[in-house]
Amino acid sequence: MIGGAAFATIGILFLLSAIHIFTATLYQSLFGKLPNTSLAAIAFVVFAASSLAIVTAARLGPRRSIAVTATALALTTVAFTALREEWLDVLLSAAAVIAGTQWLSLVHAARPAGRVSPLAVALPLAITIDLVARSLFATIPIVAAPIVLAVPLVLIAVLLFLASGIAVLGEPLTWTASGWRGAVGLLAIGPLLLVAETGGTNGAQIAQSGGIGMDGGPSTQLGLLIVGLGIAAGSLVLARGWPARPAAAAALTAGAALMWAHVPVLSFAAGAAFAAGILIAAAVLPAATAGEARSPWVAALGFAVGWVLFVAGTFVHYAYFANLEALWILTALAVICVLLVPSSPVARWRPVLAGAVAALAVVVPAVALILTPQPGAVAASAPLTFRVMQYNVHQGFDAFDIADLDRQADTIAREAPDVVILEEVVRGWLIDEEHDVLGYLSGRLGMPYVYDPTIGDLYGNAILSRYPMTDVVRVAYPKEPGLRYQPRGAILVTVGGVRIIGTHLDENADASAVRMEQVRTLLRSWDGKGPALVLCDCNAKPESPELTLITDSGFGDLALQSGGGANTFSSDDPHERIDYIFGVGVTAAQGHVVESTASDHKGVVVNVTLSGRQAGGP
Repeated sequence: MIGGAAFATIGILFLLSAIHIFTATLYQSLFGKLPNTSLAAIAFVVFAASSLAIVTAARLGPRRSIAVTATALALTTVAFTALREEWLDVLLSAAAVIAGTQWLSLVHAARPAGRVSPLAVALPLAITIDLVARSLFATIPIVAAPIVLAVPLVLIAVLLFLASGIAVLGEPLTWTASGWRGAVGLLAIGPLLLVAETGGTNGAQIAQSGGIGMDGGPSTQLGLLIVGLGIAAGSLVLARGWPARPAAAAALTAGAALMWAHVPVLSFAAGAAFAAGILIAAAVLPAATAGEARSPWVAALGFAVGWVLFVAGTFVHYAYFANLEALWILTALAVICVLLVPSSPVARWRPVLAGAVAALAVVVPAVALILTPQPGAVAASAPLTFRVMQYNVHQGFDAFDIADLDRQADTIAREAPDVVILEEVVRGWLIDEEHDVLGYLSGRLGMPYVYDPTIGDLYGNAILSRYPMTDVVRVAYPKEPGLRYQPRGAILVTVGGVRIIGTHLDENADASAVRMEQVRTLLRSWDGKGPALVLCDCNAKPESPELTLITDSGFGDLALQSGGGANTFSSDDPHERIDYIFGVGVTAAQGHVVESTASDHKGVVVNVTLSGRQAGGP
């Protein structure tokens, strides 16, 4: 059982990595080039291919089918970890998902007679190890960490995976199948993983739901610690032999309801119950007893339906701007399936296993929280001259759609700005590898932040500053009807007597009228008094009427005035200028566009000095 559990645990971690890379590269590569429905169709085909496990099993038998799919999963994981090229990543991660989802069905269905599924231990253990890895690597997946670190770690995992696989395949294997209630449990595993990734084990989401992380601090790491406490509680339930199915159902229901209620502190604490429910459900769903069968069609079909529901939920949640109804439906489905799946005595864990899981889940996030770099001491007040930077960080991806937060941090650090305005800030989206862009950049740069979510809790704009930020105001623009228009907004702070406004205007080329209304809302949010800056990815050319509204209000184009009027998009082929720094009551110097492909936008930097009356004031 030790070999089987290790084999299954590592394989599930590989599969989760493949899912993160596939959804991220598919989204980054084709969003805006194909309709959302086409992206969903591609994902449906890839995940529905898990049903081909029936064909693979019929042709190869238990041992060879597991060996072939496991080898394909391992090799493709190594390949997309090492190569990191946009279209290769799409193809390799898709192949890994196809192989991995088939492998999951096969390893569940093929076992020695009378043996419980290794997934009953492996699935919750994989969830725990994934939490540990995200805590250690500041939410960056291991497969997306710097290559010199990621490749050796993945190669070690592959060797352990193959070694444990050899031990498993050395035993006599036979196909097994459970009754319809056991199949229902398998159907719920895909939805349960989506609920976990988007809420129950998502540290950033738990923190934001509880009102933590809007104004600086290691909120995501705190959220991961709450997840760890919940996992520890769940492992205690399994070790004590308490009724697992009602415990899982109650924890999932109460945890989800309270977390998504967005009640300060209470929703944060509820994340622990949510995580406990996820862990217990992960142990219960695949644990039904099974008898011998001629093929693994029950497992393959159950998992395939679950993966289709996973894709459907992912599509609805993200395409409809962090839609929560899809997550509620899948949470309810998981609760129902947990209650329907037959009770199994094997769902009870040994104290040693439960203790190890609890220790890992609590100690590692706690240590990571303590060691997380904290923003340095903020100076008492800003000087008359300070440096500002406008930067769209493209959700943490570079110009070639590869996640590269390290290079983005280096790009900003080289410019040494005192204030940075960021757009396209994600803090834990599944379709962006679930990394926390803002938390990572704030820690690396040692700069406190204020954050303005515009799509759900985990996407929006932010301002980082070395000087105190006061009078924070968040403004939501009126939402235009239709899916082509994203919810947008502006964030306003005061730094050293200067009102600083950061925003991201609508991206549609034919939406000048929409952007004009957004600019009017932005200008109404400013009281018109004192010096002010507007920094934005405006998605508009310099001569556009929406920018004329800004300049007609007294703002000057500071970057253009001080030598930084070059094109900013795209960073690898700059053909248009859409990123700006406007100002009133200040003078500008040393303006320039930052030459870097760490994002698909180039940054814009200007030194600003309070002018005239403001310079001589108190």
